Amino acid sequence: MYAVAVCEDQKDTREEAAALCGEVLNDLEIEHRIAAFSSAEDLETQLLSGERFDLLCLDILMGGESGMELAKKLRMTDDRTSILFLTGSSEYLKDGYEVRPIQYLLKPVKREELARAIETDLRLHHQSKTVSIHVGGRTFVLPIADILYAESREHGTVLHTIHGEQFLPCSLSQTEETLPAENFCRCHNSFLVNFSHIREVSGRTVYLLEGGEVSIGRRYMVQFQNRFVRYLNRI
Repeated sequence: MYAVAVCEDQKDTREEAAALCGEVLNDLEIEHRIAAFSSAEDLETQLLSGERFDLLCLDILMGGESGMELAKKLRMTDDRTSILFLTGSSEYLKDGYEVRPIQYLLKPVKREELARAIETDLRLHHQSKTVSIHVGGRTFVLPIADILYAESREHGTVLHTIHGEQFLPCSLSQTEETLPAENFCRCHNSFLVNFSHIREVSGRTVYLLEGGEVSIGRRYMVQFQNRFVRYLNRI
């Protein structure tokens, strides 16, 4: 669950930024929750009570404590939470380097700029390197980057990896639910492919970097193309 806090004292701007965050994360198919705060003090109270967020979208200037002041306090004890500054002026940018924000966005916030910032944070800080698959009383832990594609075969699923094949006694649909949606996409009734191993897509064929290929089913064509384009825009 990717948790976002939007802290902005202007109601319209706060609601718009929270809605845009939701739209971006829905498009990326990332499970998320978004909380909105009208002051840095309110957000700070939540943080001190133990509430955790992956990303803080902070207005730099607010009545009372500023977003910059909150960010500096946070960095005294927390190096992991990502910070995204929202500002109406570029004159404050130089003051924020010490808190290591992922980005500054000038208001009014543009959707495409917000999407790039969130995608950068997800890629750098929240992308799992392994996947754990639990089936039949056994647990398989595999590096995501090693999996080329999954194939429905022999009443189960065969994972084609850079080291060979791994049979799983579960359906391809069950495997699809386990593998991260930002990396894998169903392209056929029988295939689930890892975007990072695609060399080329031509017609209804996916060509892999390692030399293999898988087919794209007619009913999956539009969904696959749309998700592959979104993946390419993230890297």
